[in-house]
Amino acid sequence: MRWLLLAALPFLAAGCTAVHDPFLETGAIRPDAPPISTEVSPEFAAAYLPSISGRIESVRQTVRGEFFEQAIVYSNATASAGENVLTVRIGTPSEGVTFLRAPTRRAILAEMRQALPGVAMTIDAAPGQNMHGIYGYATGPLGTSGSCLYAWQFAKRVSPVRETAMGRIGAGNYSAQVRLRFCHPTMPQERIASLMAGMRLKPVTRDTFDMLSYAGGSGYGRSQPAFTRAEPVAIVEVRRPKRRVVEKRAEEPAIIRNAVRVPLPGEATQEKVKVAVVEKPVEEAAVTARVKSALVPLPGE
Repeated sequence: MRWLLLAALPFLAAGCTAVHDPFLETGAIRPDAPPISTEVSPEFAAAYLPSISGRIESVRQTVRGEFFEQAIVYSNATASAGENVLTVRIGTPSEGVTFLRAPTRRAILAEMRQALPGVAMTIDAAPGQNMHGIYGYATGPLGTSGSCLYAWQFAKRVSPVRETAMGRIGAGNYSAQVRLRFCHPTMPQERIASLMAGMRLKPVTRDTFDMLSYAGGSGYGRSQPAFTRAEPVAIVEVRRPKRRVVEKRAEEPAIIRNAVRVPLPGEATQEKVKVAVVEKPVEEAAVTARVKSALVPLPGE
């Protein structure tokens, strides 16, 4: 009997581990958290506006699977709240009806009221057109000389056209939903509407998603001025000992007594002449003395 119990123990242990335990199967659980938005460098922007709109301030993006969304922010020189932002959503028809058709008028009115509260916007009856197809837009006055623009566009295909079947498979079939909210303090309504006409979308392929995934976190931030608290400063007077200035008298030239004077070349000749003239009578006197001393008296003198 004992050996039967020992033989049944492995089967009992196997039955205990066969119970479904979610804590032991965390690797198979699919995360339900939304994708994290990251900031990338402006060079990774999926679209851009003409140069009159200014430069890109920042690019915020969200990438998941075969869908990504970018908020391309431009500078806002107006006092109105909100950002001048070009929003681009890229995906395939499998992501939903968003990438199958253009937005409805009701949806656009709701978006416009949220993006530009308090601005009297008017939808233009004649749609505009750029290199990606037709687009709709609405403009409204801002202040005395400014204006605001809200534009929308559905680009059915933003993937590059490939000639071969394998090339078309690698390129993918991606569509784009584009929104533009832009205000300017001095630009008239006729001119601000041309921003959407100059909007350009970059071609999107499967490699684009990999590039944007690795580019996450490559954004840059402008340095903000550091605010410091002013603190009282104690002024301490430091007394330094005065330096005594000693005046030095100019040294008097040394006087050498009984110094030997060396004659100059011109003076040497004159001295020789004087010596010769002076010494001549002396020689004559010596000769006369010699003559006188040589006379010997003869006998009888």
